Amino acid sequence: MTTLKDVAALAHVSVSTISRFLNQDPTLSIPETTRQNIIEAVKKTGYEKRQKKEKKTLRIGLLHWYTLEQEMNDPYYLQVRLGIETYFAKDEVEIVRIFKNDTNKISRLENIDGLICLGKFSIKEMENFTSSYGPVIFLDMQTTSIRFNTISLDLKQAMKDVLAYLAKQNFERIGFLGGYEILEDHEVYPDPRIETFLSEAKKHKMVYDPYFLIDAYTKESGYKMMMHLLNQETLPQVIVACSDPIAIGAMRAIKEKGLQIPKDISIIGFDDIEDAKYCDLPLTSVHAPAKQLGEYGAMLLLDLIKKQIDLPFQMLLPCHLVIRDSVYEDH
Repeated sequence: MTTLKDVAALAHVSVSTISRFLNQDPTLSIPETTRQNIIEAVKKTGYEKRQKKEKKTLRIGLLHWYTLEQEMNDPYYLQVRLGIETYFAKDEVEIVRIFKNDTNKISRLENIDGLICLGKFSIKEMENFTSSYGPVIFLDMQTTSIRFNTISLDLKQAMKDVLAYLAKQNFERIGFLGGYEILEDHEVYPDPRIETFLSEAKKHKMVYDPYFLIDAYTKESGYKMMMHLLNQETLPQVIVACSDPIAIGAMRAIKEKGLQIPKDISIIGFDDIEDAKYCDLPLTSVHAPAKQLGEYGAMLLLDLIKKQIDLPFQMLLPCHLVIRDSVYEDH
């Protein structure tokens, strides 16, 4: 195969000059005789300029378990999606976004190169997606066995850290406000924080039984659950809310009852959304690396596509407690 070096040798010029000439570099200035020598050398050697291969644009499906309206009210999932889309933007990936209530979901997922499923899905759905759409990564969920590619947060350790911190502050009566996540098959997704909260509260000899409530991950639910607790004769000293929206709703209820945070009741949230630091009283919260969760998902999916790796993995990302003003320290 003829190379640029062969053409340059025949035309008595450098390889860089040949390259610039063939690429029609407007800044190249050479005598007409040299120009003709290059043309003749190209003809004699039969050199053909290689055409650059067009980079294939990958089509990646992004399947949400939420509707668009639900996502707009959940800053956590909004941040995860932002992480996914920001990472893919660097690689010029075409994203096929599909929300829970969208029509023609199956047809829109045709000819995709990979799929990210964001949220909570049943085992049946996971099996179907994995067998139908090549590399698939599930974000923000975990299975008991490593059968699927999953990336989630280490919520067990996060809850242990929260209870250890509260025990250090000498809290004795502790409340829990959580939410149910219902899968497509009507099963409840198991929140690892529940079992961890119960075991750690017992370990630290904290009273929790009258103050343990689960409803939904919304401000309205947080408000309603907190109002129920505030009607009890003996109040909890501190509340652990499983999302910042729940915590913000609970804070409103406490304020309406004429109680002070953290003097009368302390409160901790989960997720560390942007609003947490801008509450009337900045909210102590467990920071969940939502944007990084999305970025990791996008990065690893591209890796699975390029390297065609078929072994499933399970990844946990760490969380950490961000201490602000909503917990009364040295209680």
